[in-house]
Amino acid sequence: MLSACAPKQAKLAASSQGKPIQAEKVSIDVPGPNPGKEIVGDSTRPSWVYYQYGLQAMDNNQWAVSKHYLEESLRLLVTEKYDSTKSGLSRFEDSIYKMQMPVRIVQALEEVYPNLSEQDGSDSTSTDSLSIDGVDAYDENAADSASMRVIENFLDTVDAGRFSLPIRFNERVMQEIYYMTTTARGFITRSLTRKTAYDSLIYTKLAQKRMPRDLIYLALVESGFNVKAYSRAKAAGMWQFIPETGIRYGLEVDFWVDMRRNPEMATEAALSYLSTLYAEFGDWLLSMAAYNCGEGRIRRLIREKKADSTWGNRPVTYWDLQLPQETMHYVPRILAAMVIGHYPNHYDVSITKRQLPAYDTVTVYDSFSLDEIAKFLKVPEDTLRTLNMELTMWCTPPNRDAYLLRLPYGTRAAFVQNYDRMEKNGFSSWKEHKVRKGESIGVIAQQYGVRVAEIQRANDLKKTKLKPGRTLLIPIKVAPRRSTGKKPTKVRTYVVQLGDNLASISRRFGISQESLRVWNNIEAGYNVKKGDTIFVSKPDLKPTSFVQQRVALKKGEKYVVKAGDTYAEIAKKYKVPVFLLLQANSGFTKRLTIGDSLAIPAYVRPPRKMSKAVEEDVPVEVAKAVETDSKKSSKSSKKSAEKPAESAKSSKKAPVSTTIIYTVEAGDNLFAIAKKYSTTVAAIREMNDMGNSSNIKVGQKLKIPGSAAPAPSAPKVEEITHVVKKGEGLWDISRQYGVTIEDIVKWNGLKDTKIKINEKLKIKTTKKPKK
Repeated sequence: MLSACAPKQAKLAASSQGKPIQAEKVSIDVPGPNPGKEIVGDSTRPSWVYYQYGLQAMDNNQWAVSKHYLEESLRLLVTEKYDSTKSGLSRFEDSIYKMQMPVRIVQALEEVYPNLSEQDGSDSTSTDSLSIDGVDAYDENAADSASMRVIENFLDTVDAGRFSLPIRFNERVMQEIYYMTTTARGFITRSLTRKTAYDSLIYTKLAQKRMPRDLIYLALVESGFNVKAYSRAKAAGMWQFIPETGIRYGLEVDFWVDMRRNPEMATEAALSYLSTLYAEFGDWLLSMAAYNCGEGRIRRLIREKKADSTWGNRPVTYWDLQLPQETMHYVPRILAAMVIGHYPNHYDVSITKRQLPAYDTVTVYDSFSLDEIAKFLKVPEDTLRTLNMELTMWCTPPNRDAYLLRLPYGTRAAFVQNYDRMEKNGFSSWKEHKVRKGESIGVIAQQYGVRVAEIQRANDLKKTKLKPGRTLLIPIKVAPRRSTGKKPTKVRTYVVQLGDNLASISRRFGISQESLRVWNNIEAGYNVKKGDTIFVSKPDLKPTSFVQQRVALKKGEKYVVKAGDTYAEIAKKYKVPVFLLLQANSGFTKRLTIGDSLAIPAYVRPPRKMSKAVEEDVPVEVAKAVETDSKKSSKSSKKSAEKPAESAKSSKKAPVSTTIIYTVEAGDNLFAIAKKYSTTVAAIREMNDMGNSSNIKVGQKLKIPGSAAPAPSAPKVEEITHVVKKGEGLWDISRQYGVTIEDIVKWNGLKDTKIKINEKLKIKTTKKPKK
């Protein structure tokens, strides 16, 4: 099949303008009606090039695109004339080509039309909605002098300073403005309409990276803001990444997913790429040119320009370089789109505002078919495909431990309720099989021990007829491996450094950005910051079993969040501190949403009086320690009775010390334990020789200091107002005043733990804040 070639190759081959293309003989790889004669194609013939584009689109199931190229190939074949000076074919080869090619094209169209009709007239039948090279798919039409004068007169009134990209209103830019407002008017209108749906996403990311806002028009020229765009050079998505560049910037591409079609991740990758180019060239126009034709070419041309003795020390700009014809049009076209986008009314371009559909997200640990999910949620399957554009097959990826699935807004609760009822894909391995001549789908199914229907479903086949050379995905059922008895692999963590982001971390450790988000509960749109500690290998995604709760819950059962629930209300219902509930469910970094499954941590409320610890069902070790200490205290009291009255009085005032042995449980920390037993973290550290460390492990036994003497009179409690400073969280504030997060949430009626800068919080404390 045709390899990735430069855009506009077919156009240049059909035109006398520009440099002629080197003729190249290539043989067709599709068996024909006359196997005795081999058809030889010529890469300079537009009919041959368009035919190859059509076949490539068929392989990618882009039926509308394939129809467009095949019909164009047939039309060009009729009008082409043999030219011995340009063609690489002999007259005999040319005659065979003209006899056999119509048959080949018609055979291909016979396969395309049935698949095209099955799309039921959706937008995918439109050439523009499945744009190949965005605006480059249209023929150019040069403006005459009168039209140029009209464009120039308007541009004379425009302030170039209102644009965030450097612009010259020269002839090349004006020609592109004319082209896009005449021949390509339909494209620019639809593209600017689609742009309104992504404005918020792209402008926000541009602002975060402090990049020019008008770089958004690069995506218009690349794809017309069509996330399904797929080019003949195998570039895909809104920002048209080829697979190699996409993977380099964290966009995973495999059989199951193509993250280049994820608008948010692709935008992040494109802006990172452009930032890297700008860091090298220091010029946004050169950076955009390098985005199109490659930084290596721009680097070489600049080096050659500077090596020219006549050039001197002048800086090299985009306008000084002689670039490939596509790139010569590419940058002026972006600038032209920018002008039209700023003044649509002047150019009589009507824009209809659009919005992206709202959605919920849920992390799935199994592979589900989209039609199965759609059936339980009672929504069209196409709705799920639209929300999860990166999915290239019929199901969520089976080769991942977890996948963040987007659902129609308001359906998350229904998905969670039906999770166990939905049929999961019972295949744990997949094998690729290249169809050989004479093989049928039944023979292949028998070879691998699977059903024909399973192969059809895995490859989205409507028919059982197979084309030789096609690669099929075969689902293989593998028996689960027995436990080896080895300890699980140690979970790796990484402390985020200055300049790190999810893309750079994913490249460093060879993992996907999506995995990082799932493992660390990072919401879409959020990134990491310096000092964060994150998982860079799969943690234990399955929550550990919890001890029986005070409210009746079956073993291993979790609480499913309902409408109106808050962490504080749930904690109150199950009689656990809000702090422990937040800690057990990553509540400090994760927002509570309907349908979430919360683990309720085990919690034993501490006794109010330490002298009654044995009666309150404390551990056996604690009871023994209290009993021992009480015996010691009784002996000392007998001795003191023999002393004078003064010493007897002093002995009564002396407190009776107790030592409690506490076994650390899941979710515990020193602060919570100290509060349980009315002591301090410093006292626990001192008794257990811990120094300044706060690290404890589940199952560890700690000595807890206590006293049987009556508690001293409570100090005066004052209510103060704390103004939240930048970087502060509830944890920082609670430690500053010696209170708990649960108290702060309760005193201020907070629904969750999120607070804002300059927000005023009521604090009841006996401790004066540190200045």
